[in-house]
Amino acid sequence: MLYVQKQNKEYDEQVNAFADSQNNFRRISDTYLKISQYELFYRDENIRSKEAVKSSALNEAISKYALIDFLQQQNITLSAEKRQFQRETLDKQLTYDLQDPILKSYFEKMFQDLQISKQEYIEEYLLVNNEYASLSVDMELDQISYPTEDQEKIYKEKMGITFDYQEYLAESEFIHIEPSSKDIDLPFTVERNLFKFAKNQDGEIILASKEFNTMMITDEQSHIIHEVGERNNLKELARYNFKHYENALQQEAASGNENAPVADELLELFKVVERSIDMDLGEVVNYQFSKIPSYNVSKLRKHQDITLQLVEHEYYYRAEDIPNKSYAYRIANEEVGAMYGLFNYLKQDFESEIDEAARSNARIKLEKTLIEQMENPYFKKYMDDLLKTFDIPLSTYIDDYLLVMEEYKLLLQLMREQNLGLDHNGRYNKGWIEARYRMAADFTWEDKFEKMWSMDDEEIVEPLEPQPDLSFSLPEYAPQIGINKKGQYAFTNSSKLYLSDEQQIVFDLLVKTFDLPVLSRYSITQYIDKLDQLKADETKKKQLHDILDIYKNTIIE
Repeated sequence: MLYVQKQNKEYDEQVNAFADSQNNFRRISDTYLKISQYELFYRDENIRSKEAVKSSALNEAISKYALIDFLQQQNITLSAEKRQFQRETLDKQLTYDLQDPILKSYFEKMFQDLQISKQEYIEEYLLVNNEYASLSVDMELDQISYPTEDQEKIYKEKMGITFDYQEYLAESEFIHIEPSSKDIDLPFTVERNLFKFAKNQDGEIILASKEFNTMMITDEQSHIIHEVGERNNLKELARYNFKHYENALQQEAASGNENAPVADELLELFKVVERSIDMDLGEVVNYQFSKIPSYNVSKLRKHQDITLQLVEHEYYYRAEDIPNKSYAYRIANEEVGAMYGLFNYLKQDFESEIDEAARSNARIKLEKTLIEQMENPYFKKYMDDLLKTFDIPLSTYIDDYLLVMEEYKLLLQLMREQNLGLDHNGRYNKGWIEARYRMAADFTWEDKFEKMWSMDDEEIVEPLEPQPDLSFSLPEYAPQIGINKKGQYAFTNSSKLYLSDEQQIVFDLLVKTFDLPVLSRYSITQYIDKLDQLKADETKKKQLHDILDIYKNTIIE
């Protein structure tokens, strides 16, 4: 066993040395990235924003080129014969595709827009994809070890692609301040949990969702899409053939047959999609791996460390989803980046901020509400513990936490009311705004993610075999029970409290009777104490009491 471990260690060191080598380094081709953006934008069945396509194109390229480069450092490549065979096969396939008039028109436009030839498309894009697929299969057959995450990280370092650059691309999406109400009357049927809607400045319905694909529509609508696609020899719906589907649906609607009403609905939905999501890519973006936008550092409004610490503390103790410490740390960093990104966006780009009178009024209200909340002995104890933990006065909690959170809400409201910093559809690029702040404030993600991954604070509770005989039964999908490090019963998963239908009725009655806050680390003691005062069936109360006791053991250190 020791010999095998040593052998594996030596192999890993050898593999990493190969991966680290700059010899014969296979860089991502600029042409590949241009084509990938274009193809993902126009031919992907998942119709996404330009920003999402830009991020995905780079991520996919990294995944493919990292593996190709890793093997190339070990002199593992496609043979000249196999490469030529693939080249000829791809040429034949493309020649066949060009017989389709819709695809022919698409490819001719792509070659013109990107200023590439058919052969360049094959050599710089299709052949790379095939090379990746072939090498992946060969690597698996030859049982070559490939630690994906480590090698992609090494490859990105060689390319000069930073973690923060990828995060900037991934988060650079235009979002709505309010992702629309369910009250909007829609001229079509949709699954409301898959779509969100809003209205633009002209009062027209638009998608607040970031994407659209046929997996999101109803079965009846999907059937019509498939039927008109088959009848008109159309491939899967994407941007490049969107108008062809629209024309086919217009013919279906005009026919007056049984499909006409659903075709009409789809045409209305298509109008919403077209006014919500860009249908023309414009120029493909050139990636600048070392360039992330920033604010003017000399005018920067920077966050206080205590603000970040309080956001993290509050989320960890008062959030309903019972986050572990690493997730609370991430959320705190996200929220602070969002808030201070917005503060600086409005101040530096639009010279707009909350005036002192509004800030003073907000502070007076916040302090009054906080004092009222502290009449609750449970909340007062929580606040006393918090102030002691951070060694701060109550005024710091108000000024550097509550007032900052309130100012963020007020500024979002100001943006919406004055259409400030928003596009025609009432959206702003949240990721771009945050990235500018992170660069200016030296508040970058890379070190924070390193810290987050090291925060392995989750106690692993192994299930007992057999499970203990307790006063209650739980739903089939609930986590099992084990023993924590204190020797107490605890659930093997802390993310959610699972209850049977009967237990949930008692739980809901408890919340309603005593107007309890959401169940969290902060509030669970209050739940248990108030349960004793609840007028309800004693047997059911005891069952819920036992469950809450075990859940408390699970979530409280």
